[in-house]
Amino acid sequence: MDREVSNHWINFEFQGTSNTIGGFPLTIYDDLVPVHPKRRFEIDLSSKYPGQKIVISTFKEFVKVDFSNPSADAFGNTVGMLGNFKSGKTVSRDQVTVIHDFTEFGTEWQVLPADDMLFHDLSKPQFPEPCVLPEDPRGDRRRRLHESKISMEQAESACKRSLKDPLDVKDCVYDILATQDLDMAGAF
Repeated sequence: MDREVSNHWINFEFQGTSNTIGGFPLTIYDDLVPVHPKRRFEIDLSSKYPGQKIVISTFKEFVKVDFSNPSADAFGNTVGMLGNFKSGKTVSRDQVTVIHDFTEFGTEWQVLPADDMLFHDLSKPQFPEPCVLPEDPRGDRRRRLHESKISMEQAESACKRSLKDPLDVKDCVYDILATQDLDMAGAF
């Protein structure tokens, strides 16, 4: 079986390599699984913030960002899609208005033309075209669960093979049911 390549771009270079990002050491890990590889990018902030890292993990088209041992010293002034570091509040771009609706919050933080470019291409939607909104988990999706090809029991079984933390299992089950893909258990 051919190996599915886990693609990435660094400095607009396909499969680019780099030992640093933003002046901090960068290490790229690839699990080399043949079908659905996982890749992890670790940015080691220890030279300035001892013991702290930013870890970006990818699986299929999903991206996860973790902060290892985060401190206010390193992240105290950050705001955005992850909220305000110090308060935990989901604030708008004005850094004052608190938004409690996550769909409205995501729309508020849609990338604008004046923002730095994070991705290598400009795929749709781009501002002023609105983002594609997720399904309401209390609406159509619930009504269609009876049409699912994967049962709750199958999802739980797949997740519990490798996960022990009940919250991880819950997240895993949600991802499997939402995507209708048992392989999503491999993302955790």
